Amino acid sequence: MKKPGEIHHHNENRSSGSGAVSALPGPDYRDLVDNSVQGILIHSNFKPLYVNKSFARLFGYDSPEAVMAMPLIRPLFPNDLWPQLEESYNDLIRGRRLSGIFRTRGRRSNGSEIWLSVTERLLDWHGSPAVQLSVYDISRQIAIEQMMLDNEQLLRSILEILPVPIYIARWSDGRLLFVNRKTCLLLQQGAGALLKSKSVDFFVNPQDRENLRMVLESVRDMREIEVRMRTARGREFTAEIAAILMDYGGERAVLVALNDISHRKQMEAELFHQASFDSLTGICNRRYFLTQAESEMRRAKRFGRNLSVMMIDLDHFKPINDRLGHAAGDAVLVGVVKLALERLRHSDIMGRLGGEEFAVLLPETALPAAVDAANRLRRHIAEKPVIIENKTAVRCTVSIGVAEMNEKDGSIDDLLHRADAALYRAKESGRNQAAVAE
Repeated sequence: MKKPGEIHHHNENRSSGSGAVSALPGPDYRDLVDNSVQGILIHSNFKPLYVNKSFARLFGYDSPEAVMAMPLIRPLFPNDLWPQLEESYNDLIRGRRLSGIFRTRGRRSNGSEIWLSVTERLLDWHGSPAVQLSVYDISRQIAIEQMMLDNEQLLRSILEILPVPIYIARWSDGRLLFVNRKTCLLLQQGAGALLKSKSVDFFVNPQDRENLRMVLESVRDMREIEVRMRTARGREFTAEIAAILMDYGGERAVLVALNDISHRKQMEAELFHQASFDSLTGICNRRYFLTQAESEMRRAKRFGRNLSVMMIDLDHFKPINDRLGHAAGDAVLVGVVKLALERLRHSDIMGRLGGEEFAVLLPETALPAAVDAANRLRRHIAEKPVIIENKTAVRCTVSIGVAEMNEKDGSIDDLLHRADAALYRAKESGRNQAAVAE
């Protein structure tokens, strides 16, 4: 366990070809940064370049100007920390890393000390390298942790009454040393049996535990990490984990808080599906299709790959609605989409743009192959009748416009517009055919 006052870094290595992190947000965001609840200071070789209000208040100063007036920010940190702070600054400026997260002590204007959580990162400040410090006051958190470490019995009592599942595991082998009642309920096993278990027994993928161990070795505590876990009875669930390294009973250990977020994840997935997919046919809705299409277009341009699209319109759909009713019309749309998907690849993306109009994105596909795919799809739909609820067989045909991305297509709208023009030529030429964009 690190001694209080030591700086504990979580490093971000420089990736190939990357430069300094961009500067503070532009003028449109200045008020947001000035009034942020997070303390922010930017300095170059410890000379202050920018200070927001929260930073000044945190250190006991009436205004940011009072901090800006300092020749150097040395009064803000105890003297014993400066060798480490200077080494950390040099690592950033010399490019050995781009950011770091650590806990340290700060000194307020009245001489009192506070504990801080500090995120530091390299940035470009008007053409020169500088370092941004983003700080939170964690004095209360540190005090609570120290109280826990000083009094094990008090720790056990506090953890037992907390309304969240918490366990303590020995660091060396993961053996459970303490579980509270909520953990017993979540893991579906009594405390006696759990205390004979190891934490890895409850991870669906044991490698997840090893990955968490490696993270904790670097940063000492972590929050909001999602892993798949299972109970003693085999029920799998998604857990959100917070963990912190500690000493417990004279041994190095890790305290873990669990939160079963399976229901939340399910709700998020359902909300995403509702927002992204057509409720009738199950394929992408217009908004999500266009988002996917823009992404595929950027990828194709970046890597010099082929990309084609189809615009599809159901022929004579209005008479079907008028003759059989809207419920039957909906059933026909669902049936046509099902037939289309039978002739598309898994990598193809189909979306409903509105009414009886659809689009298909064909990644890695040049124009000849796209035209061939369009004709296969068109013939398949024409040959297979759609059976609606009253067992009525409805034969349908589609008209298709095909276009391949070219250098003039600045956005997906340009590509779809050319495919749409080809679609209308197909309809004007008698329908049930595929036409190629000019």
